[in-house]
Amino acid sequence: MILPAMPKSLRLRLILLSVLVILPALALFAWQLSREFEQDVERRVHRELENHLNQLIAQVEVEPGGRVKVSRPLSDPRFAKPLSGLYWQINEGDRAIARSRSLWDSVLKISSRMLTRSGVHEYTLKGPRGEELYALVRGVWLDGKGGEHRYIFTIALDHGDISSAVRAFGHQLYVGIAMLAVILIAALLVQVSWGLQPLAAIRRQIARIRAGQQEGLDNPGLEELAPLTEELNALLAAQRKAMEGARARAADLAHGMKTPLAILSARARGLKERGLKEEAEEIARQVRVLSRHVERELARVKIHGSRPGTAPLSDGAQAVRAIVKALAPMRENGDLSWELDVPEHVPVPMEKGDFMELAGNILENASKWARSRIRVSLRAEDGADVRLLVEDDGPGVAESDYETMLVRGGRLDENVQGTGLGLAIVRDIVESYGYSLKFGPSGLGGLAVRIDFARGRDETSA
Repeated sequence: MILPAMPKSLRLRLILLSVLVILPALALFAWQLSREFEQDVERRVHRELENHLNQLIAQVEVEPGGRVKVSRPLSDPRFAKPLSGLYWQINEGDRAIARSRSLWDSVLKISSRMLTRSGVHEYTLKGPRGEELYALVRGVWLDGKGGEHRYIFTIALDHGDISSAVRAFGHQLYVGIAMLAVILIAALLVQVSWGLQPLAAIRRQIARIRAGQQEGLDNPGLEELAPLTEELNALLAAQRKAMEGARARAADLAHGMKTPLAILSARARGLKERGLKEEAEEIARQVRVLSRHVERELARVKIHGSRPGTAPLSDGAQAVRAIVKALAPMRENGDLSWELDVPEHVPVPMEKGDFMELAGNILENASKWARSRIRVSLRAEDGADVRLLVEDDGPGVAESDYETMLVRGGRLDENVQGTGLGLAIVRDIVESYGYSLKFGPSGLGGLAVRIDFARGRDETSA
């Protein structure tokens, strides 16, 4: 037997399981009430018909000629109304000798074989219009001509009266049950939503923790969730301690390698002066590779990262202006023009240090390759998402080389000073936040680098 898959939502699971219990329980309850009502109606009808039967027997007189006469009409007026649905009949054997006016010209099929024992018998008969009758039959011995004779007394009621009463009750019952089901399900929805609010609060707190706005979870004030928050706080503390230790060890390792690398670089220059040019170049090449690894790891340990929508806001405009101010004097001939389209106070959803690292690497890369102009734009797109666009008028990059720029140590021109790590570090930062990095041709003739500070997939072409 293959069971249906349960929903992945806890809210839907609770609602589904509760509905699967409530609806069958209400249906069983409705059936039970309807059944009990029907039985109660039948009992009351039985008592009513039995009273009519006793009244009929009490008012029957046997005349000297053997005829049977009812001394006075029965109390219920329906016996006098033709085809009213309530009938009586008296038989002598299989022959009807008296009947109510309500039967009109019809006769109920009664036989002496129906009296299998003493007392009152219940039967279902056919009425004058073919309808189903609920009948009570009783045999009574009365003094008549030539001694005692057994007469058969019958009282019958249209079973449709019983059925219509049960249907009317059932209609009211099921309407009431449906209203009760709606009320219970509505109360269930409120209960589940209210009951899961502490979990939603914990989720929001975890989002603030990821954004660096909170260090631990607050006590929810619920006995069932208090152990969970305690364990999560302990886990967060342990993770924070482990992360800090890992960053410290990575930084120590990277810094510790700088001195040996500097010594190896000096040794390479010494070997080159002694005429061992080939060996010196190989050592220098390996030193550059190790230096790139060190620089990359130092940059990566500084990245905070966050989910889109939970990152703290930084003033991107202030950071861009500060970086441009620092880079402007670096061109020896001072022929580089910076065109800034950066309004005041542009909030960027990124930790300040990460944004400084990201924007710094992009702008530094542009300043290395630009001939005379760099255009920087930092604006909120459509009033919501922020976009950083950096363009230069340098030689540009072929689309086939976009991936090479993102590989750590990937350099398109070894004659230009640098480690080839700048854009690779930019990609690491963008990926840690889930934002979008794109390259494309610049309107100035060189390369355009665009960062969309919104959830998106990294791409290599605009």
